[in-house]
Amino acid sequence: MKIGLGLYRHMLTRDYYDFARQAGCTHVVVHLVDYFNRGLSNPRSNQPTGSKYEAWGVAGDANQLWTVEELKTLRSEIEAAGLVLAAIENLDPAHWHDIVLDGPQRPKQIEKVKVG
Repeated sequence: MKIGLGLYRHMLTRDYYDFARQAGCTHVVVHLVDYFNRGLSNPRSNQPTGSKYEAWGVAGDANQLWTVEELKTLRSEIEAAGLVLAAIENLDPAHWHDIVLDGPQRPKQIEKVKVG
């Protein structure tokens, strides 16, 4: 069995990696979607919880998923903290909303996600 901790983008820091190790974790699942960007109900320093009556924030950039360099750096930082990058959880809705809703950008979004 592998014990892991899920971390949101704003939590991808050495302090959180150290906490994961102190809690007995060996693996990390990263959530690169930033649903909480500019969200009033979710301060950047807090665990995001959303809000019943307020928007969570502004989700990402439809033109950029992530880069190979970004992922290599992330993996190196996690491994330097003595952890294993186990998974990347979810894709930003900016990359798949028309796939799900059969919208006009569906073919383009499918290709973008496949190529990354």
